[in-house]
Amino acid sequence: MSRERLEEHRRIWKRKPVLADVYAVWFDALLGVLPSRGRILEVGAGPGFLSAYARRRRPEVLWVATDLVEAPWNDLVADGLGLPVREGSVHAIAALDLVHHLARPERFFREARRVLVPGGVLAVIEPWLTPFSYPIYRWLHQEGCRPGIDPWNPFGAAGRKEPFEGDSGVFTRLLRQPPPVRWRDLGLGPPRLTLLNGFAYLLSLGFREASLLPRWLAAPLLRLDGRASSLARYVGLRALVVWERLPS
Repeated sequence: MSRERLEEHRRIWKRKPVLADVYAVWFDALLGVLPSRGRILEVGAGPGFLSAYARRRRPEVLWVATDLVEAPWNDLVADGLGLPVREGSVHAIAALDLVHHLARPERFFREARRVLVPGGVLAVIEPWLTPFSYPIYRWLHQEGCRPGIDPWNPFGAAGRKEPFEGDSGVFTRLLRQPPPVRWRDLGLGPPRLTLLNGFAYLLSLGFREASLLPRWLAAPLLRLDGRASSLARYVGLRALVVWERLPS
């Protein structure tokens, strides 16, 4: 993602306050599974919305926002496949819409294990394929969506890709494909999965200039998202997944 793209997203965010209402639900879901103290490393912070929200809501933690692209609102330029962070130095890693952009997801998970303290957590929110979300990601979204993709090698043997290039099919395959032993080999416990609805997000049209969601309607739709949680396996749009770093 280029600096220009990040700044464009920040301009749209400022002009569309309903986006902050919609994303706050996902931000709170992430914060709810993170430790209440210590150092939290955000990977792929991009336009900086999660870090700004987290610092307001959780001032007791040390939040370090990193991204590939240098930007004044983030703290550190870092590649998630090779983090410039000491071994065992962070209590949690958080990421929103990161993994499905990675050329080598396994390297990211190994790096997460390396920098986390024993018992530390890795928490991510990613696109998830359901009967409802698949056609949206497949035909109405700017990214690719290949349900049969190799999630450990999603962009070919060379691994060459643009930073913003992603595939919404990656994460669902990643969670459904490997046996538990693979996570243990990566130094992580079994993933804990929670599916999240996104009706309000869809009507907001995301980071497009237009919106079909007036702000007064956001709160009722977000409540509907929550009340329909039992249907998320059919209509969910995102997945919250948490791993715990195993002892050495």
